[in-house]
Amino acid sequence: MKPESLAALVALATEPWGLDELELHSRLAVAGVTDPASALRAIALAGLAREERRRWVPTPLGHEALREAHLLLASSQDPSPSPPGMEECPSVPWLTQVQTHWVEAVSLNYAVDAARLARLLPAPLVPEIHRGTAWVQVLMSSLRDMRPQGVSPLLGVCFYQVSYRAAVRYRNARGEWRRGGYFVRSETNDPVMRRVGNALDEFRFHEFGEAHMVMAREGELLTVAADPEAAFPGGRLVGVFDTRPQTHPPQGSVWTGLEDLHEPLVECYDALGVSGDFVYVLTIDRAPWNARFCTPVELYCEYFEEGPLAPGARLDSVLHLTECAYRWRPLRRERHTVEP
Repeated sequence: MKPESLAALVALATEPWGLDELELHSRLAVAGVTDPASALRAIALAGLAREERRRWVPTPLGHEALREAHLLLASSQDPSPSPPGMEECPSVPWLTQVQTHWVEAVSLNYAVDAARLARLLPAPLVPEIHRGTAWVQVLMSSLRDMRPQGVSPLLGVCFYQVSYRAAVRYRNARGEWRRGGYFVRSETNDPVMRRVGNALDEFRFHEFGEAHMVMAREGELLTVAADPEAAFPGGRLVGVFDTRPQTHPPQGSVWTGLEDLHEPLVECYDALGVSGDFVYVLTIDRAPWNARFCTPVELYCEYFEEGPLAPGARLDSVLHLTECAYRWRPLRRERHTVEP
C-alpha cells in the first residue's frame, strides 16, 4: 500500500462516523499528501473504503489492511524480532512476564581483552568487538515494584541488583548473527528474588549470587556498594559518582559521545543463555534509557582489578540512568551453530 493510501485509511479510521470528502482532503493536505483526491480514489478502487450517506468510511477489507499495516510497522520497529525457527518457551508465563521500574542506575563501561572474555562464555557465544576491544558493563540498579504484569504495585518487590553484562553475539542455525548480552556475574540483595531467579529457566543466562548492597544519594553524589556473601567471592564494588550530567565522554574514552555508544552498549535488549543445542533469549521491552555521562569520584571494582578479566580491563566511561520502566517478554529459544 502506498503511503498516501495508508494516510487516507488512517484518517478515516480515526473518525467513528467517517469523513466527508472535503474534510478528508483537508486532513490529508495537512499531513503532507500532495494529491488527496488520488489517494481517496486509490483506496476506493481497492475496496478499502466506501461512501455512506455522503461520508467516507473504511470497509471491513480496509480495517484488515490497517491491522496488517500495523503489524508490519511494529515488526519493522521491533529491536528483537523472532526469526523463523525461534519458539516461545516460558516456564511459568504468568510469573515470568514481569514489569518493574528502575529508580536509577549506573553503568560502568569496561573495555576488556576479548580472549579473556571468550573463556567465560559458553559456545556459541563470542565477544562482540567495538572499537577494537570487547566490552562488559557493570549495571547496578535500584528496582521498584517488580511484579507479574497486571498485579498491583503494592504487591511488588523493591531491591538492588548488580549485573556484569558482556556484549556478545552468536550464529543461529540459519547462519545469521544475533547480538545480545550475557551475564558473567550477577547479585541481588533480596534472597527471595535470588531463589526464584535461580529456579526458573528464564534466568538460565546467569546464576544469581547474594550480596549486601546500598545505593545512597547526597545531593549530586551517588554512593553505591556491593559486598557479596562468602559463597560468591570476587564481586566487591564501591563507588562514589558525581551525577551532574556531562555532555561529553571522559578523556581517554573511545566514544565520541552518547550517540556513538548508543547502539553498541545501550541498545541491547536481549539477555542470552545457552543449554544444549539452544540459545535462550529473554527480551526486555523498556522505555529509552535517560543516560548521561557522569564522573566517578572514587571507584573500586574487584572483578576487573583482581578477577578473571584482569589485568588489562580498563574503565572507559560511566553512565548515570534515571527512571526507566520495563517488562519482560515470554522466554524464547532457537537452535544455534557452534563456531569452529
